[in-house]
Amino acid sequence: MIKKIPYIFTKQDIINSFNNDIQYDNWIANKIRSNKIAKVRKGLYVLLDVTGLPLVSKFEIASKISNDSYLCYHAAIEYYGKANQVYHTLTVASTSRFNDFTFQGIDYIRKPSKIDCGIEKHFGVRVTSLERTIIDCINDLDECGGIDELLEALEQIKLLDENKLLETLNAYNYVLLYQKTGYILQYYQEQLGLSDAFFDECKKHLTNQVKYFLKDEFDDIEYNSNWKLMATKNLISHLKQGY
Repeated sequence: MIKKIPYIFTKQDIINSFNNDIQYDNWIANKIRSNKIAKVRKGLYVLLDVTGLPLVSKFEIASKISNDSYLCYHAAIEYYGKANQVYHTLTVASTSRFNDFTFQGIDYIRKPSKIDCGIEKHFGVRVTSLERTIIDCINDLDECGGIDELLEALEQIKLLDENKLLETLNAYNYVLLYQKTGYILQYYQEQLGLSDAFFDECKKHLTNQVKYFLKDEFDDIEYNSNWKLMATKNLISHLKQGY
């Protein structure tokens, strides 16, 4: 019989400690009845403390959903402590399919994994790097809570690795993403320690096609010749005004 139970585990993690499946099934059922273990979803379990709360964080749970699941978008911003708002939803990327589920008031929502770079592991938590998180959020602002939430996060970040930013940008290889990234991060260039060479590299991917940064988001837009974007005149002023 198993002597030390992992705080979070699947059947495959501990089945070798039992003589057969029946013995395992009886053991897990007994632990659930006695409120020592909770079923997160099919095949995934966590140990509970005396108050009935999991002995692992929601971030660790998200990282254990599948063999390659990891936090992304606003969930990653929250993990890094840069979120202005705490959501009851965690977006979890994975190449393996799983059904969305709710456990103890937290909704775990699957997002198909589009690229495979910039994934890090911190103390049992798989999460996009801070640099990839920022690029992901620029690419899909709805997934990070909107432009204001992204800007609030950027206000708190002191340094970004421009090589990691470019790695993510190159993985996506979207012209509009290069435009948006250059436009937003130019406001934080000194704060984030980004070189002119970083922005020059972004500009190499631009075309002559003019695009909109945020359609219908702001009234006072103008053509930004640096990034060939129709965008608000001063993005940061809107944040500070609570636009």
